[in-house]
Amino acid sequence: MAKAGKRAILGLLVLAFIVGLGLLAALVPVGHGFTPKGGGWFTPAVVGGAFTLHPLFIAVPSAGCFVLGLLDWRHPWRVEHLDLLALAGFFPVAMLLSDDLSPAGLWLAAGCLGWLFARLAGACHGAWRMPELRPSISSRRLGLAVLVLLLVRIGSVPAGGILDVGQASSLGAWRLLHGLHLYGAVSWPGPGGFRIYRPDSYGPFAYYAYLPFAAILGPAPAEVATLLPAVCFDVLTLAGLYILGRRLGGRPLAQAFMFAYLLYPFPDLSLMAETNDALIAALCVWGIVAAQRPVTRGLLLAAAALTKFLPALIALQFLGVVRGRSRYALTLAASLAAMLAWPLVTSGPAAFLDSTFGYQLLERGGGVQFSIWTYLPHAALVARPLLAAALVLLALSPIVRPEMPDARQHAALAAALLIGAQLLLGYWFYSYLTWFYPLLVIAVIRARPEQEADGASAHSAASPGEELTAEPVLRPVGVINRR
Repeated sequence: MAKAGKRAILGLLVLAFIVGLGLLAALVPVGHGFTPKGGGWFTPAVVGGAFTLHPLFIAVPSAGCFVLGLLDWRHPWRVEHLDLLALAGFFPVAMLLSDDLSPAGLWLAAGCLGWLFARLAGACHGAWRMPELRPSISSRRLGLAVLVLLLVRIGSVPAGGILDVGQASSLGAWRLLHGLHLYGAVSWPGPGGFRIYRPDSYGPFAYYAYLPFAAILGPAPAEVATLLPAVCFDVLTLAGLYILGRRLGGRPLAQAFMFAYLLYPFPDLSLMAETNDALIAALCVWGIVAAQRPVTRGLLLAAAALTKFLPALIALQFLGVVRGRSRYALTLAASLAAMLAWPLVTSGPAAFLDSTFGYQLLERGGGVQFSIWTYLPHAALVARPLLAAALVLLALSPIVRPEMPDARQHAALAAALLIGAQLLLGYWFYSYLTWFYPLLVIAVIRARPEQEADGASAHSAASPGEELTAEPVLRPVGVINRR
């Protein structure tokens, strides 16, 4: 088939996807949405704002911009376009959840997560070539595109609402400042009669990270007490992507990382809801940035593991790095012990375990709330333990395999571990995409070669089926494991 015909078919498929989203937005009314079977209720106005309340005007154009922004028209039949489709699949997921069609949304989310997990895990172990997605915009115009996306993100913040996730972290930091325990209470009282139900289900670092903000600004429910930390975590994630991009491929790759991160609206939705999800993203990205500094990496990954626990898999992954392994392991263990000291002394081990693992994994996440396991209660009894064991083995696989050569493979494995862990959860929500998406950006995004942007000259130089994979700047930095 001629390349023009392939492009035409690809264009029709993209059009069908966007039109299908438009029909879903126009024909299915927004319901109350986000109603887990075990309790808890968030309106679309809180967790998505205009994105879920008015999807035809916000979500559908965002989906179109995301797909077109990373589509490779020069090579239509690339398997990477299925990766792009899987990421774009979370747009209808958000719309289905807000339309009270949670079974369809959760099954679609599981399918998209499963594909991304298989792709990234397979790429790390040689079953797939490492995915490569490039911005459709030329490198010369990428800086302007990043600026526009930054302005859009800044402008979207006032349109959001406040979830209890950020409020719990802020109030927990306030309790720490006053010498109060963190774990064991069904609810916490706050200023002016403010009260949060089950606020103690996170790891202690989810509260430690809010200490500077609580000390200066006071605790929630003041909006700035949760908004400013969420903004800082998002900025730190973006800064980590820029620094790592400069290290791996110069300014074009740094801008490509920023472009891909800002183009995807789900981290922005976490920011609009003022949650602490970007804290996981920032810690994991900087864990990759600090890959050649075992002590710093151990401290960062300990903090990530004691925020929402699933990044403990990434901490296991980096035990496979030979250089500085003993220093990393010692720092990791010492940091975990230091961060757990206050909760274990003041609340006790039983209260800590019951409030965190007991509530998150057994009560709230026991397959009775908001995931595909809600609809597979018997299969969950076997499948979830097997998946958990497989993830632990995958995390430990770098110890027995040849070392990964660069940051991208480490980021790909880290993203795969977080995606697989999300498949395991009994409670899943699309704000969790923020945890792994920056790692996925590091793994799969490449800078667009200038000669490709120039058009005909590069096209004539390449063979018909050839992929252009060279980075515009080739510097031997960013290598994580050197003996």
